[in-house]
Amino acid sequence: MEENFIDNLLKKPIWVAFLISWLFYLVGLFLFSQMVWDANTYQSDFTGNDFDSVLSGYRRVDMVRYALSPLWILAVAVVIWALLKFGLTISETEIEAALLFKLILLGLLFISSPFWVKSVWFILIKSGYTPDEIKHFYPGSIVPFLDISEMSESKVKALSNINLYHLGFILFSAWAITKNSVLSCFKSFLMVLLTYGTCIALISFFRVFFFS
Repeated sequence: MEENFIDNLLKKPIWVAFLISWLFYLVGLFLFSQMVWDANTYQSDFTGNDFDSVLSGYRRVDMVRYALSPLWILAVAVVIWALLKFGLTISETEIEAALLFKLILLGLLFISSPFWVKSVWFILIKSGYTPDEIKHFYPGSIVPFLDISEMSESKVKALSNINLYHLGFILFSAWAITKNSVLSCFKSFLMVLLTYGTCIALISFFRVFFFS
C-alpha cells in the first residue's frame, strides 16, 4: 500500500511534490520557532532591559524564514538533484529529470523531520526546558552517544549530521531510483551515498575547520 501511495505521488505534477515538501517543512519550522522557542523560553535566558523589542526582532527573523522557506526547499532540492544527476550520469543510468526531482522533494520530508521531532519532544513530552537544552538537543543523531563536553559547538553540529534523517533520505532515494531505473538497490544506495553523502560530509568538514 505504501509503495502504491508513493508511486501515485511520483506520477503527480512536480508542484504537488513541492507543495507537500514545503508545507511539511513550513509547519515543522513554525511549530519549532513559535511553540518551542516561545516568549517564556526566550525570556528565561534574557538579561537585557527591553525584552519586547528583542522578541519582536526574533519574530521578524522568523517571518523572513517563513517567507524564504519555499526558496530554501527549491534550492536544496536543486543542489541534491544536480548531485544525484551527476551520479546517475557517471553510472550511465537514465531516469527522467522531472521524476528525479519529484523523488528528491518527497525525500526532503526526512531531512525536514528534526523540526517535527524537536517540537513534539519539547511541546508534548519535555517540560521546564531551557534554551541550552534546545540548542544541544540532537535527536536521531550520533551526538547523544558521544562525550561532547570538550568539543566545540561547530564540531558537535558537524557530528549531528550523522543522523537517521540523512540515512532515511539516502535509503528512500536509493529505493525510488531502483524502482524507476535499471540500477540495483545496492548500486543505487552506493550512488546516493557517494554523491549526497559526500556533500554532507564536506559541509561538516568545512564547518569543523573554518567555524570552530
